[in-house]
Amino acid sequence: MIVLRCPPDVGSVDVNQYGRRAQQHWQEFRPGRIAEIDDPEAFFTELGADVQDEVRIRWTAERVTAPAPAGESFLERAGRLQQLRYDAEGEVLRELVLLPAEDDVDLADDPHLTEAEVAEEQWREQHLHDLLAGRSRPGDFSAAERERLRAGAVPRLLELTGLSDEALARQGLL
Repeated sequence: MIVLRCPPDVGSVDVNQYGRRAQQHWQEFRPGRIAEIDDPEAFFTELGADVQDEVRIRWTAERVTAPAPAGESFLERAGRLQQLRYDAEGEVLRELVLLPAEDDVDLADDPHLTEAEVAEEQWREQHLHDLLAGRSRPGDFSAAERERLRAGAVPRLLELTGLSDEALARQGLL
């Protein structure tokens, strides 16, 4: 668990890119939460520093544990390491910065959904996130599972996840 710390005096440190991104996201999607913060500038300065530190920690851990393929060229290594950094950054941003909107409703709290429907929506959401993050591919799922994932999804989401008719046809999955 990551704990956000916000000391009373952060000095003259400026808000970094992550803090600015959080502030912009929260202004749009979490304005009530911003209103509850005593010193937003200090909070987002510290949040940005925390995000930067966490990205660095995760990226370093991945670089140390991920073995370099034999015969890897300099450019291949640079690309692989950059991808590891993007992956670490994406995880941390999802966890600390790009939080759900205040008005998002938890599926489990909807009295009109059965437990099976909630479980289905949670399954679909998790796997769509994995596809978007590159942790899985459409070919990792059976044809029936791909149809479950496609159910009710907007065309743009299908394109981004590789689940559109065109993308599946190109992969020989349709």
